[in-house]
Amino acid sequence: MKEKMMKSASVFSKAIIQPVLFMAVTGIVLSICAILKLDFMPDFTKNIGNFVFNILSGGMIGQLSVIFCVGIATALAKPKYKTDAAILGIITFLVFLYANNSWLTLTNGLAEAGEFGLYGTGQGMVFGMQVVDMGVFLGIMLGCLVGVMVNKFGEIKLHKYLSPYEGTKSVYIILIFLTILLAIVTTYIWPVVNSIVEAVVATTTTSGSLGFFFYGFLNRMLLPLGLHHFLWMPLFYTPLGGTAEIAGQMQNGAFNIWLAELGNASSITSMHPSIGYLSNFGSISLPIGIAFALWKTARPENRKKVASILIPTVVTAFMAGVTEPLEFLFLFLSPVLWFAHAIVYGLSLLITNLIGISIQFDTGINMIINSFAFPTSLGKQYWIPVVFVITALMEYFVFRYLIIKLNIPTLGREDIAEEHLDLPIPSTEATTPSSVDSQVETIVAGLGGKDNIANIINCYTRLRVDIKDESKVDMGILKNQVKSSGIVDKGKHIQIIIGLGVEKVREQIEEYLNS
Repeated sequence: MKEKMMKSASVFSKAIIQPVLFMAVTGIVLSICAILKLDFMPDFTKNIGNFVFNILSGGMIGQLSVIFCVGIATALAKPKYKTDAAILGIITFLVFLYANNSWLTLTNGLAEAGEFGLYGTGQGMVFGMQVVDMGVFLGIMLGCLVGVMVNKFGEIKLHKYLSPYEGTKSVYIILIFLTILLAIVTTYIWPVVNSIVEAVVATTTTSGSLGFFFYGFLNRMLLPLGLHHFLWMPLFYTPLGGTAEIAGQMQNGAFNIWLAELGNASSITSMHPSIGYLSNFGSISLPIGIAFALWKTARPENRKKVASILIPTVVTAFMAGVTEPLEFLFLFLSPVLWFAHAIVYGLSLLITNLIGISIQFDTGINMIINSFAFPTSLGKQYWIPVVFVITALMEYFVFRYLIIKLNIPTLGREDIAEEHLDLPIPSTEATTPSSVDSQVETIVAGLGGKDNIANIINCYTRLRVDIKDESKVDMGILKNQVKSSGIVDKGKHIQIIIGLGVEKVREQIEEYLNS
C-alpha cells in the first residue's frame, strides 16, 4: 500500500510540475511588461507593455484551470495515449462547464451578481459560463480523472463491427457520463469543501511570520522525497496562498496575486502578505553560504578541485533556481546538515517577511528584474542586500560549525584520494546528446536492464524510474558510473538527479528502450 502511494505521489508530482514550468516563463515576461508600463516610461513602451501583459494575463493566467487539466492529463497518460489524453482533457473540461451550468440553471442555483460581481457567491465565469468557482482545483481534478481513466481503460476491445469505438473512444464515452455526474455532485459538495479551504486559509494567515518559517522548513524537508511540489503549488495558485481583490478581479494564490499587482502597479498602495511566499533567498544567498562552508572546511590541497565542483552548482541555483546539484552533495551524507539547512531556509523566509520584503524572486534574474517593478516604499527592495548577506552568513557559519564539530566527511575532507573527488560537475547548460549517449546504456544497466524498467518519467531535475525487481538494481553502477548529483533509492522507485538536461536524458533513454 505504501509503495503504491509513493508511486502515485511521484507520478502526480511530475504531472503537476509541467504546467507550472510554463508559469515561470510567463512570470518573467509579465515582470518585464510591468516595468515597461511604469509611469515614467514613454507612451510607446507603455502601450507595448499593456498589450503583451493583457494578452498573457488573460490568455495564460486567467485560464490556469484548463491548462492544468490538459497538462496533468497528458503528463499522467502513458506515452501511447498522450495525444488522446490531451484531446480528452479539453473535451472533459468543456463538458464539465456545460453540465455544471445547465444543472445550476435547471435547479435555479445560479447566483445573482452583486456590487462586486459574483465575488462571495461561490460561483464564477469560466469560458463565458457561470459555474461553481473551483479555480485550479477543477483542472487538477479533471486532469487526474482523464489520465487515470485513459491508462486504465485505454485497451478496451470491442466486437469487430464496433472496433472504431474501442480504446480511448470507449474511454471518452465513459468520461461523458462520469463528468456530467461529477458536475452535478460538485454543486452540492464544493460549497462545503470551499468553506474548509477558507478555514485553513484563515488559520494560516493568523499564524503570521511563523507560517512562513514552517513553509520554508517543510519545503526543504520534503525535497528528498520529491514531494515539495505538493506544498508550494497550492500556495502559489489556489486560495490556500491567499485571496485578494485587485482592479475589481478576485485573485487566488500568491503567484496570481503578485502578477495581478504587477499589472496594476500604478494603483497598488500596499503589497499583499502572500508575496512573502515568493520572496525566497533559498536559491540566491543560501547556496553561496553552503558552498563557501564546504570549500573552507575542505583540506587545503583539495580546495581547488572542490571549487571546480561547487561553482557550477551555485551558478545553476542563482541563474535557474535549481538547488538540487548542490544540496545532494550533502543531503544523504549527513541528515544533520540537511535538518540545519531546512531550519536556515525557514528562518530566511521568516526574516524576509518580518522586515517586509514584498517582491517576487526565486532566482537572481527575476530578483533583479522585479526590483524595478515597484517603488521601494512598497517592495522594501533596499533590504535585499542586507538579508542576502545575513542569510548567506547564517548558512556559512551553521555549516562550518557542524562540519567541524561533528567531523562530517563533506567534499574534500576525506583522506586524500583522487577518486574521492572524481565527482560529476553539474553544469548550467542542458546536457548535450553526445554526453547523454555515453550514459544511456550505463543508466539502463544500473537499473537492471531494459526488461526491469516499468516506467520512466522526469520532473524539473530528476529521472523518476519505476522498476520491476529491485534486487536487479546495481547501485554501484548508478552511484559510481552515472554522471549525476545524487541517487534516491526508494526500493522499486529510483530517482536520479540529473539537472537541467534531464528531459533530454529521459527522451534518449526512452528511445533506447524502444529500439
